[in-house]
Amino acid sequence: MASLSLLFLFASIVLSEAAIILSNPGGPVLALGPLLALAGIVVILNMPLRDPDLPNDDISPVYGPPTVKLRTPEDNLTPFQYMTVSWMGPLIQKGITRKMDDEDVWDLGWEFKHARLHEAFRKLEGSVTRRVFVANGMDAFRTTSINLLRLCASKPDLPSSP
Repeated sequence: MASLSLLFLFASIVLSEAAIILSNPGGPVLALGPLLALAGIVVILNMPLRDPDLPNDDISPVYGPPTVKLRTPEDNLTPFQYMTVSWMGPLIQKGITRKMDDEDVWDLGWEFKHARLHEAFRKLEGSVTRRVFVANGMDAFRTTSINLLRLCASKPDLPSSP
């Protein structure tokens, strides 16, 4: 299974080693560290996100035709496939050629099945408001942080005072 913490570790090694090499070029020996970290990144990006020992009979193959009889290939992707959204190609092609019906799309992935989400929500302690914040807190934090960052980045230049 792909380890996202190792992915971030290797990415930070590449960046830090690249900064060292750029500030003090020292030959091919210094380049070995970031090259090995890049190789680690490539390996991790091509590892499955899901435990390969789990059954995948009801999951659509990654570039297979979409059908409601199978779950989305999202449940069986590598980080690279997930980031590039290349697994959506067959669905997009079908949508280009004709009008889509319910039978033309994959079933929801395991993490988004209503029964599982409902049961997880019911197991949370406290008031409904508290449970909503606990269940959605990380998404709300991410969305708020990204929008604040975008707001700061898009701040228009203010006219200078005379």
